[in-house]
Amino acid sequence: MVERTTDEDGTVLLATLLVLSLMSAVAIALLATLRLSVERATTARDMAQADLYADGAEQFARYQIDQLADLEGPQINRLLTTAEPIVLPFENGAITAVMRDGTHCFRLSDLADAGGRANAQATEQLGRLMGIVWNDRFLGERMAAVATDWSDADSVSLPGGAEDGVYLSRPLPHRTANALMVSESELRALDGMTEAMFQALRPHVCIGTLQLPTRFNIETAEPRHAPVLGAIIGGDNALRDAVSLIENRPASGYGQRDTLLSAPALSEPRPELNPDAIVFAPDRVEIEALVSFGQITRARRFAFEGLDVNRPRLSYRDWGRETFRPIVTRDTASLGGLP
Repeated sequence: MVERTTDEDGTVLLATLLVLSLMSAVAIALLATLRLSVERATTARDMAQADLYADGAEQFARYQIDQLADLEGPQINRLLTTAEPIVLPFENGAITAVMRDGTHCFRLSDLADAGGRANAQATEQLGRLMGIVWNDRFLGERMAAVATDWSDADSVSLPGGAEDGVYLSRPLPHRTANALMVSESELRALDGMTEAMFQALRPHVCIGTLQLPTRFNIETAEPRHAPVLGAIIGGDNALRDAVSLIENRPASGYGQRDTLLSAPALSEPRPELNPDAIVFAPDRVEIEALVSFGQITRARRFAFEGLDVNRPRLSYRDWGRETFRPIVTRDTASLGGLP
Protein backbone atom coordinates (compact mmCIF):
# COMPACT_ATOMS: atom_id res chain seq x y z
CA MET A 1 0.00 0.00 0.00
CA VAL A 2 1.37 3.37 -1.04
CA GLU A 3 0.91 6.10 1.53
CA ARG A 4 0.10 9.67 0.36
CA THR A 5 2.39 12.37 1.47
CA THR A 6 1.32 15.47 3.36
CA ASP A 7 1.81 17.52 0.21
CA GLU A 8 -0.62 15.29 -1.70
CA ASP A 9 -3.23 15.61 1.07
CA GLY A 10 -2.88 19.40 0.93
CA THR A 11 -3.31 19.42 -2.82
CA VAL A 12 -6.50 17.36 -2.60
CA LEU A 13 -7.85 19.66 0.11
CA LEU A 14 -7.12 22.77 -1.93
CA ALA A 15 -8.70 21.21 -5.03
CA THR A 16 -11.79 20.29 -3.01
CA LEU A 17 -12.05 23.80 -1.58
CA LEU A 18 -11.63 25.29 -5.05
CA VAL A 19 -14.40 23.07 -6.45
CA LEU A 20 -16.66 24.02 -3.54
CA SER A 21 -15.90 27.70 -4.09
CA LEU A 22 -16.67 27.41 -7.77
CA MET A 23 -19.90 25.53 -7.03
CA SER A 24 -20.89 28.20 -4.49
CA ALA A 25 -20.17 30.97 -6.98
CA VAL A 26 -22.24 29.20 -9.65
CA ALA A 27 -25.07 28.65 -7.16
CA ILE A 28 -25.04 32.32 -6.13
CA ALA A 29 -25.02 33.38 -9.78
CA LEU A 30 -27.92 31.06 -10.55
CA LEU A 31 -29.86 32.38 -7.57
CA ALA A 32 -29.19 35.97 -8.64
CA THR A 33 -30.32 35.15 -12.18
CA LEU A 34 -33.41 33.42 -10.84
CA ARG A 35 -34.22 36.34 -8.56
CA LEU A 36 -33.75 38.79 -11.43
CA SER A 37 -35.97 36.67 -13.67
CA VAL A 38 -38.66 36.59 -11.00
CA GLU A 39 -38.40 40.36 -10.55
CA ARG A 40 -38.59 40.89 -14.29
CA ALA A 41 -41.59 38.62 -14.59
CA THR A 42 -43.29 40.36 -11.67
CA THR A 43 -42.55 43.79 -13.12
CA ALA A 44 -43.80 42.73 -16.56
CA ARG A 45 -46.96 41.37 -14.97
CA ASP A 46 -47.50 44.57 -12.98
CA MET A 47 -46.85 46.71 -16.05
CA ALA A 48 -49.37 44.71 -18.06
CA GLN A 49 -51.87 45.00 -15.23
CA ALA A 50 -51.25 48.75 -14.92
CA ASP A 51 -51.82 49.14 -18.66
CA LEU A 52 -55.14 47.36 -18.33
CA TYR A 53 -56.14 49.67 -15.50
CA ALA A 54 -55.06 52.63 -17.67
CA ASP A 55 -57.37 51.38 -20.42
CA GLY A 56 -60.05 51.19 -17.76
CA ALA A 57 -59.29 54.78 -16.80
CA GLU A 58 -60.10 55.84 -20.37
CA GLN A 59 -63.39 54.02 -20.24
CA PHE A 60 -64.13 55.72 -16.93
CA ALA A 61 -63.28 59.08 -18.49
CA ARG A 62 -65.70 58.41 -21.33
CA TYR A 63 -68.39 57.53 -18.80
CA GLN A 64 -67.81 60.75 -16.87
CA ILE A 65 -68.00 62.84 -20.04
CA ASP A 66 -71.22 61.11 -21.10
CA GLN A 67 -72.70 62.12 -17.75
CA LEU A 68 -71.69 65.74 -18.37
CA ALA A 69 -73.38 65.76 -21.75
CA ASP A 70 -76.77 65.33 -20.06
CA LEU A 71 -76.32 68.49 -17.96
CA GLU A 72 -77.02 72.13 -18.72
CA GLY A 73 -74.18 74.63 -19.10
CA PRO A 74 -74.51 76.19 -15.60
CA GLN A 75 -74.55 72.73 -14.04
CA ILE A 76 -71.37 71.75 -15.89
CA ASN A 77 -69.72 74.99 -14.78
CA ARG A 78 -70.55 74.34 -11.12
CA LEU A 79 -69.32 70.78 -11.37
CA LEU A 80 -66.02 71.80 -12.95
CA THR A 81 -65.36 74.57 -10.41
CA THR A 82 -66.12 72.39 -7.38
CA ALA A 83 -64.92 68.97 -8.54
CA GLU A 84 -62.38 67.17 -6.38
CA PRO A 85 -60.03 64.45 -7.68
CA ILE A 86 -61.85 61.13 -8.09
CA VAL A 87 -60.02 58.21 -6.46
CA LEU A 88 -60.93 54.66 -7.46
CA PRO A 89 -59.04 52.25 -5.17
CA PHE A 90 -58.39 48.63 -6.00
CA GLU A 91 -56.14 45.91 -4.61
CA ASN A 92 -52.53 47.10 -4.58
CA GLY A 93 -53.29 50.37 -6.32
CA ALA A 94 -55.71 53.12 -7.35
CA ILE A 95 -56.81 55.37 -10.19
CA THR A 96 -56.84 59.10 -9.50
CA ALA A 97 -58.71 61.19 -12.06
CA VAL A 98 -58.93 64.98 -12.30
CA MET A 99 -61.45 66.67 -14.61
CA ARG A 100 -60.92 70.26 -15.78
CA ASP A 101 -62.47 72.76 -18.14
CA GLY A 102 -60.51 72.30 -21.37
CA THR A 103 -61.33 75.65 -22.97
CA HIS A 104 -58.73 77.79 -21.18
CA CYS A 105 -56.08 77.29 -23.84
CA PHE A 106 -55.29 78.38 -27.38
CA ARG A 107 -55.90 75.53 -29.83
CA LEU A 108 -52.81 75.02 -31.96
CA SER A 109 -54.94 72.99 -34.35
CA ASP A 110 -56.57 76.25 -35.49
CA LEU A 111 -53.44 77.63 -37.18
CA ALA A 112 -54.43 76.17 -40.55
CA ASP A 113 -57.62 74.93 -42.18
CA ALA A 114 -58.42 71.54 -43.68
CA GLY A 115 -56.70 72.53 -46.92
CA GLY A 116 -53.50 73.52 -45.13
CA ARG A 117 -54.04 77.26 -45.61
CA ALA A 118 -52.84 79.53 -42.82
CA ASN A 119 -55.47 81.00 -40.51
CA ALA A 120 -54.51 84.67 -40.15
CA GLN A 121 -56.91 85.35 -37.27
CA ALA A 122 -55.57 82.40 -35.25
CA THR A 123 -51.99 83.46 -35.99
CA GLU A 124 -52.68 86.95 -34.67
CA GLN A 125 -54.33 85.54 -31.56
CA LEU A 126 -51.39 83.22 -30.89
CA GLY A 127 -49.03 86.16 -31.37
CA ARG A 128 -50.89 88.15 -28.73
CA LEU A 129 -50.86 85.16 -26.36
CA MET A 130 -47.12 84.64 -26.78
CA GLY A 131 -46.49 88.35 -26.36
CA ILE A 132 -48.43 88.36 -23.08
CA VAL A 133 -46.78 85.23 -21.70
CA TRP A 134 -43.25 86.33 -22.64
CA ASN A 135 -43.87 90.03 -22.08
CA ASP A 136 -42.52 90.75 -25.57
CA ARG A 137 -45.05 91.62 -28.28
CA PHE A 138 -42.58 91.52 -31.19
CA LEU A 139 -41.19 88.13 -30.13
CA GLY A 140 -44.74 86.82 -29.83
CA GLU A 141 -45.67 87.97 -33.33
CA ARG A 142 -42.54 86.43 -34.83
CA MET A 143 -42.94 83.09 -33.09
CA ALA A 144 -46.62 82.92 -34.05
CA ALA A 145 -45.56 83.28 -37.69
CA VAL A 146 -42.98 80.52 -37.18
CA ALA A 147 -45.65 78.26 -35.65
CA THR A 148 -48.02 78.91 -38.54
CA ASP A 149 -45.32 78.23 -41.15
CA TRP A 150 -44.68 74.92 -39.37
CA SER A 151 -48.39 74.05 -39.54
CA ASP A 152 -49.52 75.25 -42.98
CA ALA A 153 -49.03 73.23 -46.14
CA ASP A 154 -47.11 75.74 -48.26
CA SER A 155 -43.41 76.58 -48.34
CA VAL A 156 -43.77 80.36 -48.40
CA SER A 157 -42.59 82.04 -45.21
CA LEU A 158 -44.83 84.51 -43.45
CA PRO A 159 -43.16 87.78 -42.40
CA GLY A 160 -40.83 86.76 -39.59
CA GLY A 161 -41.65 83.10 -40.11
CA ALA A 162 -39.49 80.09 -40.99
CA GLU A 163 -39.88 77.46 -43.69
CA ASP A 164 -37.69 74.57 -44.86
CA GLY A 165 -34.66 76.70 -45.71
CA VAL A 166 -34.17 77.68 -42.08
CA TYR A 167 -34.38 74.14 -40.74
CA LEU A 168 -32.35 72.53 -43.52
CA SER A 169 -29.38 74.73 -42.65
CA ARG A 170 -29.14 73.28 -39.13
CA PRO A 171 -26.41 70.79 -38.09
CA LEU A 172 -29.15 68.14 -38.05
CA PRO A 173 -31.24 69.28 -41.02
CA HIS A 174 -34.95 68.59 -41.24
CA ARG A 175 -38.03 70.06 -42.86
CA THR A 176 -41.13 71.70 -41.46
CA ALA A 177 -44.06 69.43 -40.67
CA ASN A 178 -46.40 71.16 -43.16
CA ALA A 179 -49.18 69.72 -41.01
CA LEU A 180 -51.00 70.69 -37.85
CA MET A 181 -49.27 69.94 -34.59
CA VAL A 182 -50.29 66.74 -32.85
CA SER A 183 -48.78 67.59 -29.45
CA GLU A 184 -47.94 70.72 -27.52
CA SER A 185 -44.34 69.47 -27.21
CA GLU A 186 -43.97 69.91 -30.98
CA LEU A 187 -43.51 73.62 -30.25
CA ARG A 188 -40.00 72.74 -29.09
CA ALA A 189 -39.04 72.12 -32.73
CA LEU A 190 -39.83 75.68 -33.82
CA ASP A 191 -36.99 77.94 -34.87
CA GLY A 192 -36.16 80.29 -32.00
CA MET A 193 -38.09 78.37 -29.33
CA THR A 194 -36.13 77.86 -26.10
CA GLU A 195 -37.05 75.49 -23.29
CA ALA A 196 -37.83 78.40 -20.97
CA MET A 197 -40.14 79.92 -23.58
CA PHE A 198 -41.86 76.59 -24.13
CA GLN A 199 -42.41 75.93 -20.43
CA ALA A 200 -43.91 79.40 -19.96
CA LEU A 201 -46.25 78.93 -22.94
CA ARG A 202 -47.17 75.28 -22.38
CA PRO A 203 -49.99 75.79 -19.83
CA HIS A 204 -51.82 78.06 -22.27
CA VAL A 205 -51.90 75.93 -25.45
CA CYS A 206 -53.59 72.68 -26.38
CA ILE A 207 -54.55 70.46 -29.31
CA GLY A 208 -58.13 70.49 -30.51
CA THR A 209 -60.23 69.21 -33.36
CA LEU A 210 -59.43 70.53 -36.83
CA GLN A 211 -61.29 73.75 -37.74
CA LEU A 212 -62.71 74.21 -34.24
CA PRO A 213 -61.45 77.62 -33.05
CA THR A 214 -60.45 78.52 -29.51
CA ARG A 215 -63.50 79.02 -27.30
CA PHE A 216 -62.83 80.36 -23.82
CA ASN A 217 -65.36 79.58 -21.09
CA ILE A 218 -65.21 82.66 -18.91
CA GLU A 219 -67.57 81.26 -16.27
CA THR A 220 -64.99 78.83 -14.86
CA ALA A 221 -61.84 80.85 -15.59
CA GLU A 222 -59.31 81.78 -12.92
CA PRO A 223 -56.79 84.66 -13.05
CA ARG A 224 -54.06 82.24 -14.14
CA HIS A 225 -56.05 81.70 -17.36
CA ALA A 226 -56.03 85.43 -18.14
CA PRO A 227 -53.28 85.28 -20.85
CA VAL A 228 -55.57 83.27 -23.14
CA LEU A 229 -58.52 85.59 -22.51
CA GLY A 230 -56.24 88.57 -23.04
CA ALA A 231 -55.20 87.19 -26.43
CA ILE A 232 -58.88 86.97 -27.37
CA ILE A 233 -59.96 90.45 -26.29
CA GLY A 234 -56.78 92.26 -27.40
CA GLY A 235 -56.17 95.91 -26.62
CA ASP A 236 -53.29 97.83 -25.11
CA ASN A 237 -53.97 96.43 -21.63
CA ALA A 238 -55.22 93.02 -22.63
CA LEU A 239 -53.84 91.10 -19.67
CA ARG A 240 -55.00 93.62 -17.07
CA ASP A 241 -58.48 93.76 -18.56
CA ALA A 242 -58.71 89.98 -18.82
CA VAL A 243 -57.83 89.64 -15.13
CA SER A 244 -60.49 92.23 -14.33
CA LEU A 245 -63.14 90.34 -16.30
CA ILE A 246 -62.36 87.17 -14.38
CA GLU A 247 -61.98 88.64 -10.92
CA ASN A 248 -65.10 90.84 -11.25
CA ARG A 249 -67.31 88.14 -12.72
CA PRO A 250 -70.82 88.29 -11.22
CA ALA A 251 -71.56 85.68 -8.58
CA SER A 252 -74.05 84.02 -10.91
CA GLY A 253 -71.73 84.37 -13.91
CA TYR A 254 -72.08 86.55 -16.99
CA GLY A 255 -74.58 84.20 -18.54
CA GLN A 256 -74.86 85.98 -21.88
CA ARG A 257 -72.86 88.07 -24.34
CA ASP A 258 -74.58 91.39 -23.66
CA THR A 259 -73.76 91.21 -19.95
CA LEU A 260 -70.15 90.41 -20.73
CA LEU A 261 -69.72 93.16 -23.32
CA SER A 262 -71.14 95.71 -20.91
CA ALA A 263 -68.41 95.01 -18.35
CA PRO A 264 -66.21 98.06 -17.58
CA ALA A 265 -63.09 96.18 -18.68
CA LEU A 266 -64.48 96.04 -22.24
CA SER A 267 -65.60 99.66 -22.45
CA GLU A 268 -62.81 100.63 -24.86
CA PRO A 269 -63.07 99.76 -28.60
CA ARG A 270 -61.43 96.42 -29.34
CA PRO A 271 -61.21 95.65 -33.07
CA GLU A 272 -59.39 92.37 -32.31
CA LEU A 273 -62.18 91.01 -30.11
CA ASN A 274 -64.23 88.15 -31.55
CA PRO A 275 -67.18 87.77 -29.12
CA ASP A 276 -67.88 84.27 -30.45
CA ALA A 277 -64.58 83.12 -28.93
CA ILE A 278 -65.90 83.71 -25.40
CA VAL A 279 -68.51 81.20 -24.26
CA PHE A 280 -70.46 80.54 -21.09
CA ALA A 281 -70.21 76.75 -20.91
CA PRO A 282 -67.40 74.43 -22.00
CA ASP A 283 -67.35 72.53 -25.26
CA ARG A 284 -64.04 70.89 -24.31
CA VAL A 285 -63.11 69.03 -21.11
CA GLU A 286 -59.79 67.44 -20.13
CA ILE A 287 -59.31 64.49 -17.80
CA GLU A 288 -55.95 63.51 -16.32
CA ALA A 289 -55.76 59.98 -14.92
CA LEU A 290 -52.90 58.61 -12.84
CA VAL A 291 -52.83 54.83 -12.35
CA SER A 292 -50.69 53.28 -9.63
CA PHE A 293 -50.29 49.52 -9.30
CA GLY A 294 -47.58 48.21 -7.01
CA GLN A 295 -44.42 50.04 -8.03
CA ILE A 296 -45.77 50.86 -11.50
CA THR A 297 -47.48 54.11 -12.52
CA ARG A 298 -49.25 55.00 -15.71
CA ALA A 299 -50.47 58.47 -16.69
CA ARG A 300 -53.03 59.31 -19.34
CA ARG A 301 -54.47 62.63 -20.47
CA PHE A 302 -57.68 62.81 -22.47
CA ALA A 303 -59.58 65.68 -24.10
CA PHE A 304 -63.20 65.46 -25.16
CA GLU A 305 -64.98 67.96 -27.41
CA GLY A 306 -68.57 68.42 -28.48
CA LEU A 307 -70.22 68.98 -25.12
CA ASP A 308 -71.96 72.06 -26.53
CA VAL A 309 -73.90 69.89 -28.99
CA ASN A 310 -74.36 66.92 -26.62
CA ARG A 311 -72.06 64.77 -28.74
CA PRO A 312 -68.83 64.43 -26.74
CA ARG A 313 -66.03 62.66 -28.53
CA LEU A 314 -62.41 61.89 -27.72
CA SER A 315 -60.31 64.46 -29.56
CA TYR A 316 -56.89 64.04 -27.94
CA ARG A 317 -54.98 61.40 -26.01
CA ASP A 318 -51.49 61.62 -24.54
CA TRP A 319 -49.28 59.48 -22.33
CA GLY A 320 -46.94 60.26 -19.47
CA ARG A 321 -47.04 62.40 -16.35
CA GLU A 322 -45.06 65.14 -18.13
CA THR A 323 -48.04 65.71 -20.46
CA PHE A 324 -50.27 66.84 -17.58
CA ARG A 325 -51.07 70.53 -17.85
CA PRO A 326 -48.88 72.44 -15.37
CA ILE A 327 -50.54 74.83 -12.96
CA VAL A 328 -48.76 78.14 -13.49
CA THR A 329 -48.99 80.87 -10.87
CA ARG A 330 -47.41 84.30 -10.55
CA ASP A 331 -44.48 82.70 -8.75
CA THR A 332 -43.83 79.87 -11.22
CA ALA A 333 -44.05 81.66 -14.57
CA SER A 334 -40.78 81.21 -16.46
CA LEU A 335 -40.87 84.43 -18.47
CA GLY A 336 -43.06 87.48 -18.17
CA GLY A 337 -46.63 86.48 -17.33
CA LEU A 338 -48.89 88.09 -14.80
CA PRO A 339 -47.38 91.25 -13.30
